[in-house]
Amino acid sequence: MALSFPCNVGRVSGSMRLCLFFALLIAGGLPAATVGPTGRFLPLVHDGGGWSTQVTVINLSEKPETIVLSFIPPGGFAQEWPLRLRATNGRVNRNSVDAILLPGAVSVIETSGSAEALTRGFIELYAVGDQPFGAFATLVQRDGDKVLQRIHVPLTPAHEKKSVVPLDLSDPAAKTEIIWVTMTTTTTLDLEFRDHAGALVWSEQVYMENRAQVFVNLLERFPELKDFRGTMHWYVSFPGADRYENRTLGGMALLSRDGQATVSTGMTLTVDKASTSPY
Repeated sequence: MALSFPCNVGRVSGSMRLCLFFALLIAGGLPAATVGPTGRFLPLVHDGGGWSTQVTVINLSEKPETIVLSFIPPGGFAQEWPLRLRATNGRVNRNSVDAILLPGAVSVIETSGSAEALTRGFIELYAVGDQPFGAFATLVQRDGDKVLQRIHVPLTPAHEKKSVVPLDLSDPAAKTEIIWVTMTTTTTLDLEFRDHAGALVWSEQVYMENRAQVFVNLLERFPELKDFRGTMHWYVSFPGADRYENRTLGGMALLSRDGQATVSTGMTLTVDKASTSPY
């Protein structure tokens, strides 16, 4: 079925840019999301070892807006991460970008793809004027000029309606990795693995401690889940977090097989679990 977009091609207005952006999303099958009260992360960035990351951000409001993107390594801001960034619209300051966008305008931010070994991290985003925006990341693996694969990473959802991830760990050649990110200290995740009938098969805890990003290869971490099919239910708490901290969490499931990977689902907090510091 042919797709049409009601754009006025006589001038490149804010609405024209919006049409072109969403046409790209639909034609390329790229996921995007509008930031909400808890959706503020792109949970995975790759750079080095043949990888680079391209981030697309769009101002969806009717006012000019500055959207701030911070590229953060797993150890948080205290850890060094020697990235080189460039942006089509905005100011680059080490590992952050201030994307200064008119209504409907787009900024594309890219990492250089250093010659060093692969490093991984994530992006925290927020709008200075608290206006709506959309974003997605594309992780690109190259061998010289040849593109080997692209992984499309959506912005975390506005909020989680039900904290459940479907899982199929029956293929020994497949790898299922859960990636969580947070800017809240002592974040703790209680995991329940249930079969299709809802019976509890296994339970575990993941302590993020003072790390901003954790990677959990499910079968390596929990070999008891071999051949598991069902769902993972996750519950988050912030023991020890003080009143000055925002309660935040984002995440995703990354499925890999034969050297190719796809994002299964985005993850964030339910509205009642998120909070913003009053200070």
